[in-house]
Formats: sequence, C-alpha cells, structure tokens
Amino acid sequence: MMKRKMMLLLCACMLVFSGCQKEEPVPEQEKIRLEFYNRKREVYAVLEEIIGKFNASQDEIEVYQNMNTNADTALRISAVEGEFPDLVELGGLQSVETFEYVMGNCLRPLEDMECAGRIKEEYLPYLHYDSHLYQMPLAMSFEGIYVNKDLFSEEGLKIPETYEELCQVSEEIQSRGKVPFLFADKESWTVHQNWESIEGAIRGNFEEIWAEVATGKTSFTEDPISRGSLEKLIALHQYTTEECRDLNYDEAMTQFAQGEAFMFMQGSWAYGSIMERNPQMNLELIPFPVDNGQEQFVTMWIDSSVGISRDCKYPEEAEKFVEFLMKPEILQLYLDAECSLSSMEGNKNRAEYAPRVHQLIREGRAGMDASWLPLQTSVIRDKDILSLMPDAGKVEIDDYLDTYTKSLQKHKDLYLEAKEKRE
Repeated sequence: MMKRKMMLLLCACMLVFSGCQKEEPVPEQEKIRLEFYNRKREVYAVLEEIIGKFNASQDEIEVYQNMNTNADTALRISAVEGEFPDLVELGGLQSVETFEYVMGNCLRPLEDMECAGRIKEEYLPYLHYDSHLYQMPLAMSFEGIYVNKDLFSEEGLKIPETYEELCQVSEEIQSRGKVPFLFADKESWTVHQNWESIEGAIRGNFEEIWAEVATGKTSFTEDPISRGSLEKLIALHQYTTEECRDLNYDEAMTQFAQGEAFMFMQGSWAYGSIMERNPQMNLELIPFPVDNGQEQFVTMWIDSSVGISRDCKYPEEAEKFVEFLMKPEILQLYLDAECSLSSMEGNKNRAEYAPRVHQLIREGRAGMDASWLPLQTSVIRDKDILSLMPDAGKVEIDDYLDTYTKSLQKHKDLYLEAKEKRE
C-alpha cells in the first residue's frame, strides 16, 4: 500500500515538473533563396523596392538582386558554365543575347502562368518562339530625339516635324554659336541604335528587309532606306562637336542634362537617367522626323522582361515571384519608375514626355519589332559602324554595307530557321 502511494506521488511530481518545463522552440525553417540577375542599372532601385515587398509578403522565399558591371558578359559566362540565374531580367527577342538564351534552352516556358493571360494580344506574336513564351514583358521601349524644350523656346525656335526642318533648325542653332546635337559615339551600341531610330521611322519593322537581304533579293548596299538612313546619321554629325567621338552614354546624358546641346538621340530607357541629372529639365522625346510627304512610324520593342532558368531548383517558388511582379499594382511601380509603355492589360502607359509617339500609336503607326540577327552579323554591324562616324564618304559606306550584307547571307540558314520559329 505504501509502495503504491509512493508511486502515485512520484507520478504526480513528474507531471507537475513536466508542466513547468519550457517548450523547446521549433527550429525556424530555412527560406528558399532565389537570385534575380538584373542587367539594367536604371531599374535597380525600383526592383529592390519590389523585391522587398515580395520578401515581406511571405515567409518561405527570399529573392535577392544581383548585378554585375559587365552584365551581359557575366550572364553569358553563367550560361556557358551551366549556372544561369534563377530569375533574370532580359531584353526582348530582338536582343541577340536574349535570343541566344532562348535558342540555347536556358529558359523555362511560361505560357501556362496566370499572368500570361494579361499580355495584350497584339504583342503576343513578338514574344513567342517555337510556340512557347519564355519571358514576361515588363516594359516597352522606343527611340527618337530628346529635345530640350526650354532651349528651343529661349531661341524662338520650332521643334522640327520633318527631316528638312531638322536640318534647317540645326543650321540655325549652329549659326548662333550653339551645339544642336550630342552623340555618344564612343560606344558602338549607341551609334547603331541611332541608325536604327532613323531607319525605323521609315520602315516601322525590320523583318522584311532582313529576310530579303538574307535570301539575296536585295542588299543593304542597294536598299535606299538602309543607305539613306545611314547617310542621314552621318550628315547630322556636322551639327555636333568633335568631343562626341570620345563621349560614352553616361557622359553624353550628363552634358545634355546640363544644357550643353539642344538635341540628343536616344531611347525611352534614358529618360529617367536624364531627369535624375536635371529634375527641372523641360524634355520631350520626338520620333525621328522623316522626309516631306513620307509616312512616319515609330518602332517599338520589348525593352525589359523577366525569365526563369530552366535549371532553377525551385521553379514553383520562382513563378510565385513572377506572378507577384506582374500584378498590375506592382508592375505599375516599375512602369512609373521607367516612365515606360506597358504590354500588359490593366496597366497605364507612363511616357507623357513623348506625346507625338502616343499619337502615332493611336493612329496605328507604331511598328512592333522582334526581328533578330545572328550573333556574327550583329557583331559586324555594331563593331564596324564606329568607323563611319563622323564623316565617312561613299566608299566607306559601300564597304560597310557590303560586309553587313555578306555576313547576313552567309548565316541565312540560321536566320531563316529562327525567323520561322518566331512566326
């Protein structure tokens, strides 16, 4: 009996003791970390804001942003070494690098994602490759001429609407001892894009001419628009300074923002960076003026997009982030920061600084383009164009356009195969 009482007392004590013990904390589950590789320094801050909002909205996933000084080179190396980032900011299919990653099987198809249903129908043909969608488009871009409206107003000058007026006003500005144009001629990509801006204002889309050159129906040397637009770019260099050949993209933007020239050829992606340098600047981006009586277009591209690595270890978690990023209210933060046009339903276009571009869009004169050149041809086009600035003559232009033609025709099978898969 005594033994039984002792046992009951012991059990009671053990129960009391165990009830007084502190509960062991449950180990915190380790978060899944996803790298977001961003190539565009202009959007670093807004992406940090968006990533911060996503990380705070849930407890399972942590996204972090990564950038590199030589962004495209570093990304190529990652692709070659099989270490492609989980999430990556890319250009559209017109970008040589983006197209290489799509063809190289680096990206996951995204057409089954919910946000894919909000892509505006007119842009879908320019996002598909081999019946798949590999990118979610963030913003659209276009090119033209930035005009310092205050300088024009101070001098009593009218913003040009035709190429003839552009040359006339440039002559007038120069005669007053001022600088009409700034060019960033130290970097080949800016020179090529200036040519592209002039040519695109006449064509709207590059697919037809590239296909005709690739198949031998014509050549860049013979084509009047290819030659004529390049000659116009060279001719406009008489209205700039010798210093431009040594100016890079950032330096040219800084000088333009400081009021050192009336006009600057660049794309919509540069607007935010120019305004950061001079928030009071009265700025307008006009489509490149065409000849009297010629129909004017503006060419548009997917400027930035997001993709998911095919080798991502956590594809479902990566898709959750993309769905968050593409929510109308979140994507609008990006568009507001970029001052860009949207390719998604439910978002507002934010490019008030380009009213003439909006007018062309309303009139159906905006040409969407996702034309792609083989890497070898693209390198030749971009590398050799620097040698033509500022004052190349007919012989140099002929040689350049002939080399460009031969390269595209040499790689025509690759070009035509890729073209077929985009259609």
